[in-house]
Amino acid sequence: MTTTVTPAPPETTHGAVQRRLLRLAGVLTARPKTVLAVWAVVIAVCFPFASQLNDVLTRQGASKVVPGTSSARAVQLVEQSFPDRSQRESIVAIGAPDVRGEQLRKLLAELDGRIAGKERTGEVRQSVSAYTLYRDSTTEYLRQLRTQVDRDLTAAGAGTSPEARRQAVDAAVAAGQVPAGLADLAQRGVAADDAALPGLAAGFAAATDWRSFPVPVPADAVNRLLAEDGRAALVTVSFAKQAGHDPDVDWLRSAIDGSLRAVGAGPDVDAHVTGELALIKDTYKKAEDDNALMETVAYAIIFVVLLLFFRAVVPAVLTVAAIGLAMTVSQAALFALGHGVTLTQFTITIMNFVMLGAGVDYSMLLSSRYRQERLAGRPPKEAAVHATAHAGESMLLAAVAVVLAFGATLLSPVDWIPPLGYGGLIGIPIVLLAALTLTPALLVLLGDRFFALGWRPLSDLEHESALGRHLARAADLARRRKVAIVLVFAVITVPFAVITAQHRSTADPVALSPATDSKAGFELVAEKWGDAAVLPTLVVTRPAAGVVDPATHRLTASGLGSVTALTDRLAAVPGVARVSAVTRPFGSPLPAAQVDALTADVRRDYLADDGALRIVVELADPPYSEAAVATVDRIQDVTEGAKDVGALQVGGATQVDRQYGNALNSSFWQMIGLVSVGVFVMLVVALRSLLIPVRLILTIMMSNVWAIGITVLIFHFWLDRAIIDDLPIFLTVLMMGLGMDYEIFLVTRVRDLVRGGADQESATIGAVVDTGRVINAAGLVMAGSLGTMVLSSTVMLQEYGAGLGLAVLLDATLIRMLFVPATLLLFRRYNWWLPSLRRAPAVAEVGPR
Repeated sequence: MTTTVTPAPPETTHGAVQRRLLRLAGVLTARPKTVLAVWAVVIAVCFPFASQLNDVLTRQGASKVVPGTSSARAVQLVEQSFPDRSQRESIVAIGAPDVRGEQLRKLLAELDGRIAGKERTGEVRQSVSAYTLYRDSTTEYLRQLRTQVDRDLTAAGAGTSPEARRQAVDAAVAAGQVPAGLADLAQRGVAADDAALPGLAAGFAAATDWRSFPVPVPADAVNRLLAEDGRAALVTVSFAKQAGHDPDVDWLRSAIDGSLRAVGAGPDVDAHVTGELALIKDTYKKAEDDNALMETVAYAIIFVVLLLFFRAVVPAVLTVAAIGLAMTVSQAALFALGHGVTLTQFTITIMNFVMLGAGVDYSMLLSSRYRQERLAGRPPKEAAVHATAHAGESMLLAAVAVVLAFGATLLSPVDWIPPLGYGGLIGIPIVLLAALTLTPALLVLLGDRFFALGWRPLSDLEHESALGRHLARAADLARRRKVAIVLVFAVITVPFAVITAQHRSTADPVALSPATDSKAGFELVAEKWGDAAVLPTLVVTRPAAGVVDPATHRLTASGLGSVTALTDRLAAVPGVARVSAVTRPFGSPLPAAQVDALTADVRRDYLADDGALRIVVELADPPYSEAAVATVDRIQDVTEGAKDVGALQVGGATQVDRQYGNALNSSFWQMIGLVSVGVFVMLVVALRSLLIPVRLILTIMMSNVWAIGITVLIFHFWLDRAIIDDLPIFLTVLMMGLGMDYEIFLVTRVRDLVRGGADQESATIGAVVDTGRVINAAGLVMAGSLGTMVLSSTVMLQEYGAGLGLAVLLDATLIRMLFVPATLLLFRRYNWWLPSLRRAPAVAEVGPR
């Protein structure tokens, strides 16, 4: 490969940053083989750790419970005092033609037996189903019957031998005191010891028709586990802390499948594991499964764009390979970090896509500048050094902007945001380091062979290609119609801003969930029992003194009155469908005597042994609707007036979502402020300008507003899907970092040309042509790689991908190629205005106007 070069130009580096990069590049390019060897050793060391990264990821995902809120205090109290009813509870939803039939009774019994194994190991605290309800009621009946028989025999002066007990049962059956259907069971039960009673009751509960069950069982309790139409049943499974941070929901599904096979259930019987835990885990699992497809498509898009950009195969291959190797180092670093902080699958997804996009940006800018230096007459090694100095400054500024954006996420109180930040904080510095070291070393070692297997790759592509001519026309249009362009962009932004501000968003895990087992289960539960059966509102407290008797673990007389009055007021709140508490465990108020006589298991569901109170409020409206939020407001008004019961905390799905939304909004503006200030200060120092950093931040916001508005139009108005409420913050965090690359590439080139003596107009047009090809290609790479998230089966990733892809594409084309040049030409010398902080002539004062 040959290229025509002209005599080498004089030294053109300006500023302290470029001079330091020049010295660094000189050192690196003097020992290119050493640089490659060091990277080879680092990658070899990192590879074993990178391969273990999945071991430190949480499969459950980040909680949306915001620390310090009433819902957080409610969650903490429930976990401490009612662990069986905490977020670690999963629900098995079973659909069948007849859930009271023999096959379903056997299925529930078989499933309970499999779950019992986990109870013995301590991983599951308890399991509750209609079967366990009938079994436990039968066990309690047999225990009470034997106690009564022994009492009667003792009173009559007879012995309590097994034979005497059986005779007493015969007499009771003959007298109608014991149902005839219980005669055989009662005979065996009174003769057995306590340890044998549950086994006898279990066999009886599985074999006896529940529609004519001879043992009294609370009908309200049954109705909460068996649908009124007899076509659905629920099983609740409470995981213990011993099960770890990510309880094994997949094991539960395997147990269900095994039970279905064991009883020979037909295709008309289906079972699903649902609940908040299962919904989140299934969504994350879907996202993880989609990663391979998304990354494959992303790499394909990147490779095609790189081929078109370089017009050569070798640089495209080397660029992708270098980024892939840098990812190995990043994954090893995340593995080490994951032992101390929470990381999720989305951490990896975002890190990989960000590294792909940014890494390609850096590589294209550096190699493009190398080509320009070669065309200007510099020999390969010197061209690599100067390319690193000039392009390196832009890369460094862009990377700092990304790090600032991701660093701000660590201050958010919303749990999912910091894990997102860790990916960028780790990945961007590593991919920058790779670009500043690996690429120059390869350029020195290979020289012009770096562009091998290509078609005229060392020609002046910026000016001679069709794209270059198009960019020149766009820059000329910006020069001639600068005022009109600025006004048109401002006018177009208004409707998108209105759509962005008024769109209805949600954190509803069901609406945003892909088609999963847990979503199917939730829909079955919602159809038969309503959404609130899975996602209720909770009112919890450690009661005031005198409400609970610590000796008996029962309500005192005054406590009974206070709790009854509170639950009655809650039940009367408009929008409340049902209230369950220790005074009304099955939804309807009980007399004081019945409250006092509740079995320990039922009582502990609402009044813990440590005295904590739990009240379950089921709302009439979907838990994430505006009507539900209004109902929770009314519930809070009631709880604030019940100080005699205690300091009541309102939690549950609706409250968590509302407080999460408030924290998200607060985090959004906090991060916008922090990143904006950080980027502003950095660019003021680096570019010696006040106006350019302000305009840069505003144009990023413009890109986001356009992208969010179009995403809402597509997903909400066209596809009729829910819009995830963290879309704006997700776009802003990434675009405040990644979107600045293009502005920095363009403006630093304008500055360098002005420093070299060009006037503002020719420098702006020249910079658009010089960097436009890189910016457009980089935008296609970033939009293509991030946009592949639309291929995901999860709605939130689809919306993230659409929003990011649109934001990057709009930013790299219309905004950077038209709006930014128009504003640069409109403000001219004021672009470089800096008040008394300036210690040297402004760049705009160099050269002709």
